[in-house]
Amino acid sequence: MIFRRFLSILPAMCICYLLTACQSPLPDIKYPELRFSHLPVLQLDVARIEIIEKYRSPLKAPNVEHQLPLAPALAMRNWAVDRLRAVGKKGHAKFIIVDASVKAEPLRKKKGLKAMFTLDQAARYDARLEARLEVETAGGLGTGFATAISSRQRTMPEAIGINDRDFVLYRFVESVTKDFDRTMTEKIERHLAPFMRAP
Repeated sequence: MIFRRFLSILPAMCICYLLTACQSPLPDIKYPELRFSHLPVLQLDVARIEIIEKYRSPLKAPNVEHQLPLAPALAMRNWAVDRLRAVGKKGHAKFIIVDASVKAEPLRKKKGLKAMFTLDQAARYDARLEARLEVETAGGLGTGFATAISSRQRTMPEAIGINDRDFVLYRFVESVTKDFDRTMTEKIERHLAPFMRAP
């Protein structure tokens, strides 16, 4: 009798277990901060360097930079902290973050029979980083600036898991920031050579 009662409630127990398992949260994955301290320092003949974040995210669609595992603005700030160094006694420099945006645009999906046999790209992500480095010596006797822009684009397939999507977007922002590093380094060496000191 007891065994029969147990068998009668067994399906309900299994369903409850499955529902509980489905509701368990995804593990929280921590992504490393992007740093540039392994690269050579760019020494400027100024007494101080100021980092100014002019870009303000609208915090709504189509912008998604505030939802990413690696914030572009933070990556650019880390770049300035790690790569720029003030080694002079007078003058100052400003590293101005002009743009640090990532926008997501939904893509049209195929319809009909063809849609059943193809995996569509669900969205396109567009990243754009822009910064300006302004240098002014004491008393405004000499001024100069360098501007760098980097941009990338990639699509995201439908039916991708949240953790996989976040990993792809982390690498996406990492790549566009490394593009920015190469471009800004080249622009500084070309346009601000009189304000630089050899390491």
